[in-house]
Amino acid sequence: MTTIELRTARPEDRDFLQALSPRLSSVPGPAWHDLAAMEGFQARYMAATFAAADDSSQTLIAWSSEGRRLGYVHMRPAKDGVTEEPCGYVSLLAVDKDAEGSGVATRLMAAAEDWARARGYRFLSLDVFADNRRAVDFYKRGSFEAETLRMVKPL
Repeated sequence: MTTIELRTARPEDRDFLQALSPRLSSVPGPAWHDLAAMEGFQARYMAATFAAADDSSQTLIAWSSEGRRLGYVHMRPAKDGVTEEPCGYVSLLAVDKDAEGSGVATRLMAAAEDWARARGYRFLSLDVFADNRRAVDFYKRGSFEAETLRMVKPL
């Protein structure tokens, strides 16, 4: 098994982050949104996420021992939706297709939890499309629980 190393993202990682965008936009999403809508959403979301990044945010890159980028996670401070207390938020998590199932995402999420604990947060939150069963199941295995559920009715 390949050793997974983590480091803070650098400017030269930008192309790698962007290269994983199609992996995020192609996940199972709501049936009423086609691929073009999902791609537009992902492009806007990534642009907004990284434009708003500051010293309190962090992006970690997972590397193989051979020096190949495997995935990344971006964390930022947020507020709990109920109490408004500060909490951590995972804005983005993406893994290269060839690294799927190798423990990269688990390692990145463990680092996100460490990041949140180091800042004294009681919660770490994230959003995931309900139809993305693989991701939902992954987060449930990591002890995440649904707090709210947004319902949509196409008209």
